[in-house]
Amino acid sequence: MRKINRTKLLDRKHDRRSAKLFVIATEGKDTEKQYFEMFGNRKVKVEILATGDDDKSAPEYVLERLDKFKDLYGFSEDDELWLVLDVDRWVKKDQLISVCPQARQKGYQLAISNPCFEIWLCLHFGDLFPEDRTCRHFEIRLRNILGSYNKSNLDVFAYKPNVKDAIERSRSLDLKLNEYWTSQLGTRVYKLVESILQSLND
Repeated sequence: MRKINRTKLLDRKHDRRSAKLFVIATEGKDTEKQYFEMFGNRKVKVEILATGDDDKSAPEYVLERLDKFKDLYGFSEDDELWLVLDVDRWVKKDQLISVCPQARQKGYQLAISNPCFEIWLCLHFGDLFPEDRTCRHFEIRLRNILGSYNKSNLDVFAYKPNVKDAIERSRSLDLKLNEYWTSQLGTRVYKLVESILQSLND
């Protein structure tokens, strides 16, 4: 398969010589895509590989999506390729456990949330509550905080001012860095966002 030059990934409005590329393959269709796209500017290009209408959201499909994309384009050593996955549906199955070492071996980075991406969104607004346990709990909490929560129509402006707070709260929950994901409630999305912010500030 013929590779396509990475500069074709960079919008003409971006500086092709200096823009850093983040390729993010996600389990979700809409929420993650809307969230991460808010970080793109002339220094950073964010390319989201979301789950499509085929609904292939299992970890092996997310990994496959990133593999295919990498095969098509040439990348700089500074570019970063990430998998954004949730624990809630896969922790009791072999898929997630199998995919993590494969991804690391290929040089991909992992941003896994336990139980789901909504925990990262909630951490923009405060610490976890004792009753927080499931994705449904976090979605209800977001509705209570924001007045509404729609996965397909995310109000990114509500989150943007609190990104650094979310990073700090997430880091405080991340007690076992040697694991692929936090065994307790938590999320490693902060590592991805931290890297994006660092690139924006360089």
